[in-house]
Amino acid sequence: MAATLNISLAPSQLAWVKGRQEEEGFASASDVVRDLIRRQQEKERAALRAEFECLKGDGAAGSEPVDEIMRVVRRVKKERRAALRRS
Repeated sequence: MAATLNISLAPSQLAWVKGRQEEEGFASASDVVRDLIRRQQEKERAALRAEFECLKGDGAAGSEPVDEIMRVVRRVKKERRAALRRS
């Protein structure tokens, strides 16, 4: 279920969002913001995966596989979002 969030932007920020909307063919300013959020989330996930890969490479006894850890992280995030929606 989508929720609404109203934000205030400086004039230069609004101009940037509108420019990106036109240049990249986004349907709305909201689409631009959602795209930025998705990209940031992807960066954070990639950084987390890289960190887990480093831990995996340490040869630590009993360390969990990266894919399993990522499944757990996604499940916990999903449960937290669901709990926030219910409250």
